[in-house]
Amino acid sequence: MHIADDPAARHPTSTATAANAEPSERDRGDLELVVEGLVEEIDWISTSVAELQRQNGPSTGSVGRLITRLLHTRLLYWLARSPLFSKRRQARFLKSAEKRDPLLLAARVDAFCHDFYARLGANRVIRDYRGSSSLDGALRVTAVVPNYNHAAFLPRRLESILNQTYQFVDIVILDDCSTDNSREIIDDYVARYPDRIRAIYNDTNSGSVFAQWQKGHEAASGDVVWICESDDFCDERFVANAIGSFRDPSVMMAFGRIEFAGADGKVVPGMDLYREESEPGIWKRPLTRPAASWFRGGFGVKNVIANVGGSLWRRFPIDEALWAEARTYRVIGDWFLYAAIASGGQIAYCPGAVAYFCMHGGNTSGKKAQSSPDYYREFSRLMTAIKGRWEIPDTTLERFLESCRSLHRSRRVAVPFEDLLPAAELRAVERRTPHILVGLLGFSYGGGEIFPIHLANALRGLGVQVSVLQMMNAEDHPDVRAMLHPAIPVYGANVLRDMGVRAFLQAAGVSLVHSHFASVERLVLDEGGADIPFVTTLHGSYEAIDLSRKRVQRWAEKIDRFAYTADRNLLPFEGLPGRENQFVKMSNAMPVDRSPYGKTRSELGFDDDTVIFTLVARGIERKGWTETVAALRLLRQRVPTAKVGVLAVGEGPQTDRARELAEADAGIRFLGFVKEIHGVYALSDVALLPTRFAGESYPLCLIQAMQMGIPCVATDIGNIGSMIASDSGPAGELIPYVEDDADYVGALAGAMERLLDPQHRAQLASNARTAARKYDIDALAARYRELYLQVIADRR
Repeated sequence: MHIADDPAARHPTSTATAANAEPSERDRGDLELVVEGLVEEIDWISTSVAELQRQNGPSTGSVGRLITRLLHTRLLYWLARSPLFSKRRQARFLKSAEKRDPLLLAARVDAFCHDFYARLGANRVIRDYRGSSSLDGALRVTAVVPNYNHAAFLPRRLESILNQTYQFVDIVILDDCSTDNSREIIDDYVARYPDRIRAIYNDTNSGSVFAQWQKGHEAASGDVVWICESDDFCDERFVANAIGSFRDPSVMMAFGRIEFAGADGKVVPGMDLYREESEPGIWKRPLTRPAASWFRGGFGVKNVIANVGGSLWRRFPIDEALWAEARTYRVIGDWFLYAAIASGGQIAYCPGAVAYFCMHGGNTSGKKAQSSPDYYREFSRLMTAIKGRWEIPDTTLERFLESCRSLHRSRRVAVPFEDLLPAAELRAVERRTPHILVGLLGFSYGGGEIFPIHLANALRGLGVQVSVLQMMNAEDHPDVRAMLHPAIPVYGANVLRDMGVRAFLQAAGVSLVHSHFASVERLVLDEGGADIPFVTTLHGSYEAIDLSRKRVQRWAEKIDRFAYTADRNLLPFEGLPGRENQFVKMSNAMPVDRSPYGKTRSELGFDDDTVIFTLVARGIERKGWTETVAALRLLRQRVPTAKVGVLAVGEGPQTDRARELAEADAGIRFLGFVKEIHGVYALSDVALLPTRFAGESYPLCLIQAMQMGIPCVATDIGNIGSMIASDSGPAGELIPYVEDDADYVGALAGAMERLLDPQHRAQLASNARTAARKYDIDALAARYRELYLQVIADRR
């Protein structure tokens, strides 16, 4: 029997009354319940509106109209389950409610996308779509179905996936050497749905459900992974009602309302009580909150995702160490994985997404395990891991222990409970993993934006719990956004504003904020008034933005450490009282990306004898775009026989201005934005950095050039002079900073001319390779981690 997730199914009534029947006393009582329920719905609506605004930002539409529409919709839902009306009339009310429900808009948009593209090309379009990362914003879902001897349940499981109203779902099914006729069933489904289902057959039994999860997860290609145990099933709108949560880039997991079901598919009561015992009063409405809040509450008491098929995971590579640790658990490894996957991000609960946990004779191993002492030792290990990740209050720990103690008592386990879960030892466990919120301006091209992305990635690699605060998203570049590891959640500034900065920091369990742009200070310290360990890396924004000395002083009194890359970063603080050790000099660093650029030198129009100078910069004032064009012309006048060319990488108004000045010069190639910067330098002979930008401090492109063994011609500004220094000599030619354009262009052309000498160029290239050793991103991340821990300790 298939149980649909409609409001009537959530609150079934025992009888149905014909539409023309006279209302009985019981009917009038039911009507009173409807009215009372509508009052409760008003509270639900206010919560839902706040959730919509949190997820989508301020709306230009009328909030009043939205509330009116929500009231109308909720009234229709209640009428759809009122016994005063016939089943037919209830169905009409339900259909009308779903048609008008604003909260189902996301699902309808996704369905529209599917129908529209299906009309354009049916199988071809869907097949092309399934090979791409996304289609018009719709997220792809890969359902992973691990199977072992569940032939009796496989058709129902697969049909419940194939029949999802959200159509962008493909299936990877893994069979672990079943001895029943599972393979025949799988082969039949693959033959019928070759574009949607892929099968993986093991040669030998893995002996581990988590080994199968890992194998399926690694084979998945969707944006979201849905692990579906082969004996369970779900409502046809499960994905549609949960997938919208992932439009918020801070949401790492979503889960729905999980219910018990018998082997025949009929619902078995019990899960409502289970959820209420974990955390009462929260399960009727959608709820999105940071993982730290979930685990300080109900998720720290019970595994509220009691069945993995009731959850969706944002897809990212899960470290082998996490899978290995999960495999050491016999029963609750899924609970461990949920904590690790959610990490510093958010978890969304979507009660409209219903999944069924099938109880039958073949899955009684859990009950048997509950009589074993090892089962309770697993709980002790799990709580130790959870407390190592978040601050878990003693009240939550006590409720967790009582839940375990009650089960231990009912199963009459031979070993005393305190020997298995020693309360005193668990209370003494301290948090080991800080949560660092890295604040940046946005995902746009620039050193102050790209460096914190790479730092966040490196911190994650060191085991730090890290998330990103994004101040602006108006100029996001998808290639820059793709640089951030997908396991790192991203919070928009409006999330903090809507929740309240202090409330957010507490809810998310943030240990320290690491800012890379002054607007982060303005939000967290000024608007939010937060008092939290705070580190700022000065990339030049304090100099570039006209900040008052009063504001700088106010921030300096609240910020624990300033990391600076160039002495010029300290100019805004001159004359201000500073604390001892408040300023720490740190280098910048970059990971080396070995990805090649998409074209060769010859394809770009340059032969091996041409000396290629490469400019990598934002297309803004004083980054050297027009100066490069002028210097190239002057160089040709001075050395007319020289074979020289320029690759110009970047976008912006000054890029357009330089392109106009170049007048289609065949010696200059404007490449626009390029993500394979190392790859472009690999085609080059000399890096150009003719910058006179006021905020120039520690340009990352210079590091990238040296990492590829490329010498430079650069302005002696910021920290560039010390950056290119090495024990064997400088890694390039420095030109003086002068305001006169003619003098500056002359000096730039002169330095470029000197680099035409192959011997001189080779020596500087050797020096560049030596200097590059200073810029190991993992070593720098380790230094920052130590700085964080020291600041956090000083605040205690």
